[in-house]
Amino acid sequence: MNSLLVPILPFAAAATVLTATALIACGDDPTPAPPLAPTDAQAAPANTPAPVDAPTATPLPELTDKQVRSDTSTPTPEAKAAPTSTPGATDTDQTTSNDQGNAIPYAIDGAGRKLLAVYMVGSDLEEEDMAGTIDLAELIEGYDRLRGDEVEVVVAFGGANKDGWRGMKFADIRQLQDDLEDGEFGNEEEDEAYLYRDAGGNMGDESSLEWFLDYLGEGYVNFDRRFLVFWDHGNSYRGFGGDTNFNGDELSMDEMERAFLNGGAGKFDLIGFDACLMASMEVAKVIAPHAEYMIASEELEPGHGWLWSYVIQAYAEEDDVVEAGTRIVNNFVQDVHEYKDIGKTLSLLDLDEYDRVVAALNPVVSSFGEHLLSSDEYSDSLIHGAIRVRSYGESERENTRVAVDLKHFTRLLGEKSPSPEVDARLDGLANAIDRFVVHSTHDGSRPNSFGVSIDAPENTEAEYRDYKINDVWLGFQDAFGDFLRSDTMPPELVEWNSVPEGTVAVFEDDNLALVTTLYGFVEPVAVEHEDGSESDEDYFMVVAELETYLTENEGEHFAPAWDQYWFTVEYDADRDTAWIPAAFAEWYEEDGHQYTVYTAEIDYYRAEESAGDPAVMTLIVRDEDMEVVDHYIQTYQDVEGTIRFDKATYQMRQGEGIQFWQFGFSLEDPNGDGWFEASDIITFAQDPVFQIELLRFADESGQLIEYEYAIWAEDVSGNGVLSEPIAVEP
Repeated sequence: MNSLLVPILPFAAAATVLTATALIACGDDPTPAPPLAPTDAQAAPANTPAPVDAPTATPLPELTDKQVRSDTSTPTPEAKAAPTSTPGATDTDQTTSNDQGNAIPYAIDGAGRKLLAVYMVGSDLEEEDMAGTIDLAELIEGYDRLRGDEVEVVVAFGGANKDGWRGMKFADIRQLQDDLEDGEFGNEEEDEAYLYRDAGGNMGDESSLEWFLDYLGEGYVNFDRRFLVFWDHGNSYRGFGGDTNFNGDELSMDEMERAFLNGGAGKFDLIGFDACLMASMEVAKVIAPHAEYMIASEELEPGHGWLWSYVIQAYAEEDDVVEAGTRIVNNFVQDVHEYKDIGKTLSLLDLDEYDRVVAALNPVVSSFGEHLLSSDEYSDSLIHGAIRVRSYGESERENTRVAVDLKHFTRLLGEKSPSPEVDARLDGLANAIDRFVVHSTHDGSRPNSFGVSIDAPENTEAEYRDYKINDVWLGFQDAFGDFLRSDTMPPELVEWNSVPEGTVAVFEDDNLALVTTLYGFVEPVAVEHEDGSESDEDYFMVVAELETYLTENEGEHFAPAWDQYWFTVEYDADRDTAWIPAAFAEWYEEDGHQYTVYTAEIDYYRAEESAGDPAVMTLIVRDEDMEVVDHYIQTYQDVEGTIRFDKATYQMRQGEGIQFWQFGFSLEDPNGDGWFEASDIITFAQDPVFQIELLRFADESGQLIEYEYAIWAEDVSGNGVLSEPIAVEP
C-alpha cells in the first residue's frame, strides 16, 4: 500500500474489506508506538456550547417411601435415574450430562428455616477472573456471620474448562467451607466431599438444571422460604449461561421452561439472576409460573456481580421476601465491592402482576402495528419512542441492541400520542408496570431505567420468534420491520450555513432519527469491488463525534466549530499518549453534576499473548471540568450471528492491550461506510491516565493536515446523508 499521510507518530487506518491507502503504520513490533502523538499537548476544555435542551406457591411434591428428617445432615444420592451422561465430555460434545445421580433416601426438613440454592455456571468468568470462586468465598463469609443455621445453602457449580470446574457438582455450605481450605473449589477427591458429581455434566443443557431442581424438590422440604439464583452470563430471551466445555452451550428459555416443568422443585418464593440483561418481559414470562418474585438487571452486570456476603445476610435477616429482595437490590447498586463499576441496574419484580402488564401492553402495540404504515401520527410517535428510549446491550460497531426499558418506551410514546384513546391505554400500561416493578434502582448512569425491559422493537430474528412474549408483540415487530424497509430515501439537506461559531443545517425527513457532528479528515481508501478490482474513494475518517444542538428555529441543528482538543490516554510514561476515537452517547445528572458518556469501539487484549475480544470502552466525563472520572470496558461475542455481551466488566490495567477502531464515510457512495483499525495494539505499561489534548496529524513531509467537519443525518431506517465537509479553522 502507498502511504500518503502519517501522523506525527505512527497511526494505522486499515479495514478488512475497505483498505486505507493512507495513515498506515505497519510493523512487527509487539508493543508499537501510539496511534497518535498530540503535539503542543495541554489540558483544555472542549469548545462546545451547552445544549439547548440537555437530556438531562405451588405445594411441594409429596415424598413417597422416603423418611423426612428434621436435622441438617447431608442428603446422599442413591437411586434416582438421572439424565443421560457424557462422561469425560470434550468441548466438541453438545449433549449432555449426569450419569450418577440417584434418589435421595431421606430429605432435610427445613421447617422454620430458609433455603438458598445457586445454579452457578462458571464459564470464562471463572476461567479468567475466578469470579465464581470469589462469589462462593463471599457466600461462605456471609454464612459465617449468621447467628445460627437459619439458612440452608446448596450450590450446583461447574461449567468452566478449569480443574475442579469441569462437569457439575452439588455442594452444601459445610462442604463448600471444607473445599475452600486450599483456596480452590471442586478439587476434592473424597466421596463425601460433594452431594453429587458428574465429570461429564453439561450445565448448559436442560437435563442438568432439571436434575438440580429434582434434587432440591426431593431433598429439601418444608422450608419457610426458598430462593433460587442463576449465576453466569445472561442475554435476555436469547439465553443464559454458557458451559465452556461444550462450546459455550447455553440454556435457552425453552430449556429453562421445560426444566422447571419437569424438575419437581415446585414454586419458589424468589428467583434471581446474577447475570446480565435478564430483567426482561421475555424472561419473566418463563419464570412467572415458578416463582412469586424475581430479581434481575436490565443492563449488563459488572463481572463481580452481587455482593454475596450481603445477599445471604439480607435473606436470613428478613422474614418478608420483598424486604430481603429490596435490600439486595439496593446493596448491589451501592459501591460495596472493592471494584468500582458503573452502569448498574437491579429490579425486584412481582410475577403475579406479569399477566396484567401483558394485558395492558397488547392493545397499545396492536394499535401501533395496525396504523403504523397508514398514519403519520402513529409513525411519528413510534419513531420518537424507538430512537430515544433507554437501551441495553448496545454495540455501535455491530449496530445492535438487545432490549429497551418498557416504561420509558411507554412514556415516550405518550409524548407524541396519536390519540386520546392511545393516551388512556398508555396510562394503563404505565400503571401496570408500576405494580409489576416492586422496587428498582440504578447508579445514576442509566437514567430512565424503571425496572423491566422488553425486546427492542426492531429485533426480528427468526430464530428467536418463539421466545417473544406473544403473537401480538410479534405482529407489532413485523409491522415495524415493514415500516423500516418501506423507507429507502435518506434525509434531505435543505439548508446549510457556515458561521464563525460553527455550522447550522436543516434536514427534511419524516423519520429523522439522528443528527450528529463529525470531526475528522478526508483520505483516499482502496475499495475492493465484487469483480475483484480496486479503486480509490475519498472517505471522511471520523476523529471525534459530538451531538448537534437544536436551535430556536424549528428543525435547525447547530454544529459547533472544533478547537481540535479531544480525549487521549497515557499508557506508557516513556511514550506519547494515544488518541481515543470516542463518540457522544448520552448525558445524565447525579449529585448536582452533569456527566457526558462517550463510547469507543475497541479490541481488548487482557494479556500480551491473548486474542483480542471486541468490546465497547465507555468514558464518563464530568462536564464542568471535562475530566474523565471513570471508564469501563464491556466485551462481547458473536454467538451464531447474535451479539452477546459478557458479564465481565473491566478497567484497563498494566500489561493489557487495546486496539481502537474508527468509523469512515465514503464521500462518493452514500451507502459506503465501515469500521477501520485506528491503531496498532497498544500495550499498557501503566494504568491509564485519561486527558484532553490538542490533536495533530502530519503527512509524510511533516505538513500538518487540515481537519474538517460535517453533519451526519440518519433516519430510523438507517438511511443517512453527510453534509459537505468544511475546513476547521486552526
